[in-house]
Amino acid sequence: MRQSESEATRRQADTARYVRQPQTARHTGRDEPGTRGKRSRSAAPMKRGVRILLFFLCAVFLGVFAFSGWKLYSILHAYKVAERQYDSLSERYVAAQPSASPTAVPTDALPTAAAETPVPTPRTEESPIHVDFAQLRSESSEVVGWIYSANTKINYPIVQHPGDNPATADYYYLYRDIHGNYSGSGTPFMDVRCASDFSDYNSVVYGHHMNDGSMFASIGDYRKEGYYAEHPILYLNTPTRNYRIEVFAGYITDADSNSYTIWFPDESSFLLYCQDMKAQSNFASDVTVQPGDKIITLSTCSYEYYDARYVIQGRLVPLDDATNVSAAN
Repeated sequence: MRQSESEATRRQADTARYVRQPQTARHTGRDEPGTRGKRSRSAAPMKRGVRILLFFLCAVFLGVFAFSGWKLYSILHAYKVAERQYDSLSERYVAAQPSASPTAVPTDALPTAAAETPVPTPRTEESPIHVDFAQLRSESSEVVGWIYSANTKINYPIVQHPGDNPATADYYYLYRDIHGNYSGSGTPFMDVRCASDFSDYNSVVYGHHMNDGSMFASIGDYRKEGYYAEHPILYLNTPTRNYRIEVFAGYITDADSNSYTIWFPDESSFLLYCQDMKAQSNFASDVTVQPGDKIITLSTCSYEYYDARYVIQGRLVPLDDATNVSAAN
């Protein structure tokens, strides 16, 4: 009996040696029976979706980068094209005037007693530039003047498009060069309501505020302290007369404010208007508009609020070098 029990125990031990026992609930790194392939089949679509998403995001990023680069290139290229065009106009049709320094009377023209001390004779004041309007207007008959500010980029023709509809004529040169071709910089243009010879009480001229500092961007610099002291004078040349622009006011205003008033019922109303504009100025000026004066308003965009503008206004002081009269005929 004992032998039978011992034999049975030995057989059980031998059997246990070759029978796989159930595994405990721990991770063995191997798939459990019946689960092989299920995990890989569920993970594959997820990995494929992530790859597609990453590819899409990369494509979007590259597209945005390429478009931004193209836009930046287009803007910079447009700046260069406009700059070259106006530099070309200036080189062909604008020349510097000789310095308006006093000249001495020749000693042989004086009495003997006075010959030892030549008397300087002040030379008549002239614009620092001479514009060949006859040739310039052969390129565009709508050129009405040329504006110049020393040591700035302001050295441009002024145009006026006399369209039948003032609402659209005023914007004709907003994005056109003097030949009427598209230009992101546009051309400084006179309000269509104004007389083209600057004979109104207030002649209004508009120009873009370009990011590269061209056009009327430096007009906005009059907001800076000390800028007015360095640039109190600009010059306006026209086919019939040249002017010194004595700046008396500069301020931020709305696009439809009374700063753009051109006509006045009488001179007293005009002078009162000039006092009001001067009171708004962000700099102090000793210039006072006198009876009989005309003024010019130079306007450009400003960005303090929607539709803001910055304007400077100045007296138009006629100069003595009325050298372009024949060009107007």
